[in-house]
Amino acid sequence: MKVVFGEPDKMFRLISEALAPSPDGEKFLRQFYLTECADPVAMLKAWSAKHNVPPGIAVAHCARPEDLPGMLADADVLIIENGKLGAEELSRALSLKLIHTFGLVTDNIDHVACRARGIPIKVLDRHTNRMVAEHVVMMMLALSHDLDGSRADLHLPSQLPPSEWAYNWPASGGIGGLTGKTIGLLGLGQVGMLVADYLKPFGVTVLYTKRSRDRAAEERLGITYTTLDELIGRSDVLSIHVPGTPQTTKMINADLLSRAKRGVLIVNTARGSIIDEAAVAAALKDGRVGGVAMDVFSVEPVRGDNPLLGLKNVIMTPHIAAGTRNDAWLERELGPLIDAVVAVLRKV
Repeated sequence: MKVVFGEPDKMFRLISEALAPSPDGEKFLRQFYLTECADPVAMLKAWSAKHNVPPGIAVAHCARPEDLPGMLADADVLIIENGKLGAEELSRALSLKLIHTFGLVTDNIDHVACRARGIPIKVLDRHTNRMVAEHVVMMMLALSHDLDGSRADLHLPSQLPPSEWAYNWPASGGIGGLTGKTIGLLGLGQVGMLVADYLKPFGVTVLYTKRSRDRAAEERLGITYTTLDELIGRSDVLSIHVPGTPQTTKMINADLLSRAKRGVLIVNTARGSIIDEAAVAAALKDGRVGGVAMDVFSVEPVRGDNPLLGLKNVIMTPHIAAGTRNDAWLERELGPLIDAVVAVLRKV
C-alpha cells in the first residue's frame, strides 16, 4: 500500500504522519502545532485510530516535478495540490487507484488521461480555505465599519443626558461599510475565489489580477480581470492572495502605495513578507492608507518594535485565520481525504 504526495507541503507531511508515523514525526508535529497542543503525537494517533487507518502504509514525498513519474510506478494513491499531472506521468502509474486533490482546483490534472485509465479524481473542499476567506471578509467589514474605533469610543465620557435613544453618541467617524465599494484581489487562488464568492451579497465590484487570466472564474464569480496598476488605483479595499516568494517580498511597498487610491483599506492573510510594514505604517500616518488588517507578519510572534503596533485603524490577529488546530479542525480539514484514501487502501 503506497501513497505518494505530489509536492513538498507541511500539510502533506501532516497527512503522511496520520497515515504512517515516521521516526522524526514527533519533532515535526511539535514544530507544526507549536503551542496549540501539549501532546500532538498522541492526539494524531488517536484521531487516526478513529478513521481505521490500517498499518503497513508506505508514503513517499516528491520534492521535484521530474521525479514524480518514477514515484508513481507502484503508487496506489496520489495526493496533489498544484503540481502538474499529465498523460506522460500517468503512463507510468500502473497501479494508481485514486488521485485526491488538496483543494477544489483540478485544472492541473489531465482529466482525459485519467478517464482513459479509469483513475477517479476526488477533490477536497478545504475547511481552512473557507476559514481564511471568512476571516478576510470579517476584516473587511471590521475596517469599513471601524469596529475597533467604535468599540473604543463606547467607553468615552459623554455630556448627553441618559435617554432611550442616542444614535452615535460618541460621534464615531469612518463608518462606511462595503456596499458600492471596489474590492481588489491581488492574486486569485482558492482562498481568493472563495472571498469573491462570499462578497456577492454585499453589492461590491470585485477586480482581480494574477499572472494568467481566469475567464472561467470571471464568469462564475462575476469578477473582472485588470492590471496591477489599475487594481491599485481603483480599489477601495485591497486583499492580498499571492504566495510568499522572493518575487512577492515587500510587494506592497512605498512605490506601489503612492499609486493607490487614497484611503485604501488593506487586508493581508497571505504572508507577512509581502508587505513592507514600515512603508504601510508611514502611509497610514499620512492618510494614503485608511486602515490595515493583518493576520500575518514579517516576524512572528509580533515583536514590540513592529511599526504597525499601536497605530490607529490597524487590526491585528495572531496568525489564526485558518482556525484553532484541534481534533475538530483535523476532522473538518483532513477527515474526508483520509477516509477516501483508507477506503482505497483497504481494497489493495
